[in-house]
Amino acid sequence: MPPRLIVAIVLAAAFALLAHLHAAELPAGAIVGRIFQSATGANLERARLTVDGTLLEAFTDADGRFMLSHVPIGPARLRVFYTGLAPTVQPVTIEAGRTALIEIPLSSLARSAEAVAPVKLDAFVVGDSREMSGTAIAINEQRFAPNLRSVVSTDEFGDVPDGNVAEFIKFLPGVSVNSARELSINGVPSAYMPVSINGFSVASPIGSGGDGGTGRSNSLDVFTTSNISRIEVSFSPTPDTEGAALAGSVNMVPRSAFGERSITILISLTISLTNWE
Repeated sequence: MPPRLIVAIVLAAAFALLAHLHAAELPAGAIVGRIFQSATGANLERARLTVDGTLLEAFTDADGRFMLSHVPIGPARLRVFYTGLAPTVQPVTIEAGRTALIEIPLSSLARSAEAVAPVKLDAFVVGDSREMSGTAIAINEQRFAPNLRSVVSTDEFGDVPDGNVAEFIKFLPGVSVNSARELSINGVPSAYMPVSINGFSVASPIGSGGDGGTGRSNSLDVFTTSNISRIEVSFSPTPDTEGAALAGSVNMVPRSAFGERSITILISLTISLTNWE
């Protein structure tokens, strides 16, 4: 190797090391906060946050909380994006060695457009419903999923008459339900599709050959949608997927007591009439 090439490589490595040490010594701060929907107060999961002028990026957790570390000191612009809601840019002042606490509410696209360009129409009421909020949550989860996945919120279709997961999940594409209880994805038997609740595998209440069997089939009619927030149907495996997931897997995310800022009470009334004449 020519001596000049060796000298050039050594100088380049030295400059890269000095630049890395200089960047590590720069004072920085952190941003910690929570993202929620302004209309309902619900915490927003997997909202994307970026800092303008940097490569920093973070996503909120199930409680809507996030943390961005190593943020350069001085004024910064925090950009928040969530599918179905209006993007928001929040100015933040970062101090060296300090953590900035912030809570950012996100509003709907309709309200954001109304604030920018008001339009005078006849009197009518525009409000957020739980069905539309559930749709935004499902679309955002599906958009940032690491694999091919269909995500549907239990609030998206409103109230399901039967109230069980089997009758609810059959509306998804590529999914069919046999005997109103066993799930099939793209024609593959239910024994090769693991079912989990919040990532934990559920026991099979039916098995093979009827109740009390030892097979892997799961009966989804024993789960009620009143306790489920959303259902995720994965069609392609990831490294953490079980080996039995030949056609896909189903994960039911339960409702969380920390998902809302206020108390929500849902009442359902069913009346059955019988004519004996």
